[in-house]
Amino acid sequence: MTLIVRKTGKKFEQIHETNFHLEDKLQDLIHEDQIIKKIKLGPGDDVRLVTLSRELESGSGPIDVLAIDEDGDIYIVETKLKKNPDRRKILAQIMDYAGAMWNRFDDFNTFEDQLQQHNSTSKHNNIISDKSLSDIIDDAISSEDSPFSDNADRDKIIKNMQACFKSGEFKFITVWDKLESELINTINYLNEKTSITIYAVTFEYYKNDDLEILIPSIYGRESEKRSVVKGKRFRWTLEGVKQNFKNNFTPDEYIMFKKLYQFLEENVDSMRPGTGRDGSINFVFNKLCPETGTRGSFLTLSGNGFLTINYPWLKPEYRKKIAESFSENPKLKIDYKSRSLLNSDTDLNDDYPKYSRDQWSDNVDSIIETIKKFI
Repeated sequence: MTLIVRKTGKKFEQIHETNFHLEDKLQDLIHEDQIIKKIKLGPGDDVRLVTLSRELESGSGPIDVLAIDEDGDIYIVETKLKKNPDRRKILAQIMDYAGAMWNRFDDFNTFEDQLQQHNSTSKHNNIISDKSLSDIIDDAISSEDSPFSDNADRDKIIKNMQACFKSGEFKFITVWDKLESELINTINYLNEKTSITIYAVTFEYYKNDDLEILIPSIYGRESEKRSVVKGKRFRWTLEGVKQNFKNNFTPDEYIMFKKLYQFLEENVDSMRPGTGRDGSINFVFNKLCPETGTRGSFLTLSGNGFLTINYPWLKPEYRKKIAESFSENPKLKIDYKSRSLLNSDTDLNDDYPKYSRDQWSDNVDSIIETIKKFI
C-alpha cells in the first residue's frame, strides 16, 4: 500500500511501505511501552492494556510482555517471529507459557512477589522497577493518558486477576509481520468455538525522513463477538446493551424498560455493563450495598429479559425489608419460578430471585415506588 501525505503548506508526497526488521523494531517499541498503551483490542474496540512486565519467566520460557486490561484479564504478548519460521508453533508456544504460568503461580502472592522482584532486576523494566502490582495499577489509573476508564477499580482488577490465575484463563496477543489465511482461520475458530481468546496483530511500516507510521490490523475481534461459548466474557458498553434490549424486547416492553432505566439512571450512584452473552446493566446504590472491594449491584437488567434483585449483595438489614415491600404487589411476591420471597422457598442470603419480562414490564411503576422507599 502507498500513503499520500503532506505537511502543512507543502506538496503531497507518496510514502511506500518499508521493509525492515519488524520483530526488532516492535520489541523495542513494546519495551518502551509505546505500543501496548496505544493499540485498542477487543470486539468493542475499547480495550487498552497496561504492561506488568517484560521478559517475565513463565516456567516455560520468558514472556515478551505480560499485560492486563481494566477488567483484570491477563494478556500474554508474543512477538518472537524470527525464531519460529513455522508460525503455527507460536500458538503452541503461548499455550505452553499459559500452562506453565498457571502451574507456577497457583499462589497469587507468589506471582506478586516474583513480578516485583523481576521488574527490579531486569533491564527491560526500568519504568516499572521496584513497583508492586498495586503500584503499577494505581499509576495506570491516575496517569494523564490512562488506558483505563474513570471507573477503573484497583481492587476489582486484582480480584479478577486472581480468578484468572486460578482458572487458567489467559488471553493472547501474537504480533506478526504478515498472516496467512490458514492461520487467520485457526484464530477465528479458536475465538468463536472455544473459550480461548487470541488476537493477532500485524503492522504496516512507513518511513519518510523523521516521520514513522505504524498501521495496525487486528484479527480475532469479530470472531470473539460471534462466540457463544459458555463462560466466555463479552465486552459491552451501556449503549451497546441498550441497543441489544431494543432488538430483543417488544415495543411495549422497551417503553417500560426506558421508563425504568430513566428512573434508575437519575438515582443510582453508578451503573456498569455486565460481561454475559446477552448483555446486562447493573445498578448500584451505595446506601443499600456494602463496600467490599467493588460494591455489588442492587438490581440487574439482562438482555434475556430477566430483572434480578441481588439480595445477597445488599446490606443484611435491607434484605427482608425490601423483599416485604416488593411482596406487597402480588405479582412481585414470587419470582419467575413461582418461588415466594418470604418463605423457605427462597434464601435471601444466597438466592437471586428473578422476574420475567412480563412480570417486571407490567409492574414498572410498582418497582419504582418500592425502590424510592429505600433510597
